[in-house]
Amino acid sequence: MKRLLMCACAVLAVAGRAEPVQAADQLERVVILMRHGVRSAMASPEDLGRSTARPWPAFDVPPGHLTAKGARLVTLMGHYYRDIYTEAGLLSGDDCDSVYYWANLTQRTERTAAALAEGLTPGCAVTIHQADQGPDPLFDAPLAGVGPVDPARVRAAILGRVGGDLAAWDRRQAQNLATLEALLLQCGGDGCQAQEIPPGVRRLSETPIVDGLGDADHLVALNSPAIATGGLMESLLMGYAQGLDFESLGWTGLDAPSLTRAFAVHAASIDLRTRTPEVGRQTSSHLAARLLATLQHGAARATVADPLGGEARLIVLAGHDGTLTMLAGLLGLDWLLPSYGPNQAAPGGGLVFELWRGEADTPYVRVRYIAQGLDQLRWATPLSPDHPPEIASIFPAGCRETTAGQDCTLDGFADLVTERIDPRFVRTGD
Repeated sequence: MKRLLMCACAVLAVAGRAEPVQAADQLERVVILMRHGVRSAMASPEDLGRSTARPWPAFDVPPGHLTAKGARLVTLMGHYYRDIYTEAGLLSGDDCDSVYYWANLTQRTERTAAALAEGLTPGCAVTIHQADQGPDPLFDAPLAGVGPVDPARVRAAILGRVGGDLAAWDRRQAQNLATLEALLLQCGGDGCQAQEIPPGVRRLSETPIVDGLGDADHLVALNSPAIATGGLMESLLMGYAQGLDFESLGWTGLDAPSLTRAFAVHAASIDLRTRTPEVGRQTSSHLAARLLATLQHGAARATVADPLGGEARLIVLAGHDGTLTMLAGLLGLDWLLPSYGPNQAAPGGGLVFELWRGEADTPYVRVRYIAQGLDQLRWATPLSPDHPPEIASIFPAGCRETTAGQDCTLDGFADLVTERIDPRFVRTGD
């Protein structure tokens, strides 16, 4: 399964613009940390329908599985990565040993890695590397027993961001929650009046506030009207991207702009639950340390963990939305794409870490978030350097050593990672 997605590209389209790289700079290694592609809803249409005025269409695969279209969409991303990194001189056409794939132990992540390989390294006999047994520390460190999880500390950190009052935080989401409920309940105005709601349908605003302790599986037990939007929003996202027929079941106004507006409350929930730095410290220190070691591979500076991928120049890690958002919260990585809410992890999208070597032999790290837009997903739009996916440039907050172009030097990135991680949650020998 070894192939490398190295970005020695001369330009990357960022938010509709071309962002130049100095001609003398050389791309040496790339790590893509991606979310799985379009999957089926985790809940049944009947369960989802308890919060909506119209019934839900059904997927044709078991709950949580990557769909056939989801695989095709990820392959389109693979073609795109191959195009830009070939143009950059990183891939040569004989790349079977240049790219390394690692996936979490779920159907949707395994199939995502394989689907990306079909576009990125076509014709190669690909090995999808995985942990010998689950849970995998890269993606599920608390469940894998990496470090002494402390749910009480996580709860305190999250509540500290909302002044100790989850209910007050939730009330601040009321306007965005009303926007989503108007879509789910198919009613107009800023909010839906009780008489407009079909019998038996439960409003999200009726969800009780819970801010209890969790365990290694769920570090905190949080719930509120805004937090309860997560499963519904992800199901709408996946159904829209899959091209399911909502219209024949009576849905109106379900399009890309309406979904983007509705994502606001979901993004706020994601930020609170997964991007609180203490969450990342306990869940993502191991992943961050191995990411750093992989970028430092071959460098003189000692690493704090084992690198991934051997001599491969491109390393692909296929995980879940929380894999990206918890790491991003730990490292201070922020992005915004036109189709999504702030820091939302889209199906098949990924954090891309590029290791470049610039003037005076100075290595630096460029970070991007790249994902297909909502309508690119729905219509399976072919991608190319001239017709790219949505791309956001990321500046790692807290990086104190930068290049003239405001990229983080490798030493600066190393300092950032080692300051943010907790060594108790890093394991070597994997």
